[in-house]
Amino acid sequence: MADRQMLLDLGRAPSLTREDLIVTDANRDAAALVDRWPEWASPFAAVAGGPGSGKTHLASVWRSVSGAHAMADPRRPSTADLDAAQAGTPVLCDGLAPDGLDEAAFFHLLNAVRGSGGSILITAETAPSGWSLATPDLISRFRAATVASLGLPDDDLLRAVAVKLFADRQVAVDPAVVAYLLPRLERSLSALADIVVRLDEVALARKMSITRPLAAEVLREISQQDQGRLGL
Repeated sequence: MADRQMLLDLGRAPSLTREDLIVTDANRDAAALVDRWPEWASPFAAVAGGPGSGKTHLASVWRSVSGAHAMADPRRPSTADLDAAQAGTPVLCDGLAPDGLDEAAFFHLLNAVRGSGGSILITAETAPSGWSLATPDLISRFRAATVASLGLPDDDLLRAVAVKLFADRQVAVDPAVVAYLLPRLERSLSALADIVVRLDEVALARKMSITRPLAAEVLREISQQDQGRLGL
């Protein structure tokens, strides 16, 4: 049983390297921003996009190339975060949101980044310049950030990512299966990742290939589960 579990775990984690980053019109500006580091116009940069738009992959790429220190709590900078910024180490703030933000501490962090000649990459669902904050100087710092927005994944990106996610799990699928899935899913990379995992698990359990009928069955099951949670 243990050996089987080890085999099933192989290839499950998606690869988040620059080589695996698929660039289309939906994420071209954000990818270019990451690639331009350290030649940024401002020490502060932000990538804004909704859930499942690819922010985590871009953050992972930037951390890999920059050697950035990753904040444990994006909304509450710690002593370790401030120390890294003061030393000129790039800082990654992945998943920042204005609710509950420690504005005083974050203002000190941004000042440390600027004072040391370092840089910080912030990822968030919306651009920081539009947040409702109480600290005018912090608002000014955020407005000085270079911002790249991520659009909804387009068909080219979804198709390429689907193939990649199946390949990460060592699964080859007929392009017709991918073509069937895409118009029936929420347009997000997270929704796509979820269906790939579910299909792989079902196919493994049944010892069969991933086919269009299987994809239809799994989509129906997910729809029924969602309706059950909503009490429909």
